[in-house]
Amino acid sequence: MNQETTYDVAVRGAPRSGGGFERPTTARSNFELYSWLFMRVSGLVLIFLSLYHLVWWNLVVGVEHLDADMVRERWTNPFNRLYNVALCVFAMLHGINGLRYSIEDYVRKPGRQVAVKAVAYTLLLSVMAWGVFALLTFDPTIPTR
Repeated sequence: MNQETTYDVAVRGAPRSGGGFERPTTARSNFELYSWLFMRVSGLVLIFLSLYHLVWWNLVVGVEHLDADMVRERWTNPFNRLYNVALCVFAMLHGINGLRYSIEDYVRKPGRQVAVKAVAYTLLLSVMAWGVFALLTFDPTIPTR
């Protein structure tokens, strides 16, 4: 058994023939447990946030009433900004965690895993920071014409 296989078994469990990993034989920390729990909680939160968004804007307000003035009025309410920040942050972190699982399942060499994760995390966290910055700093009082 080489060092790479020992590392995989200790962290993610032994690779299964159909993909994924078996339960780890030894646990170094509770990171995987908290990561698993975060995926379940963030997935549930995302369902409710997206359902609220779909129902409110498509059924209550109606898409025929959506225009630039409606969007600017929406941005004057701090609740709507925080709602969208929560939606952006939960979606991106949920996606990053899912991407982490995929990278660990399909990129087997530890050096490549680190490189792929570094690029992916940098891109996704940059997009999340950019999105949150745009959501929090948008000035709805700027005239459109």
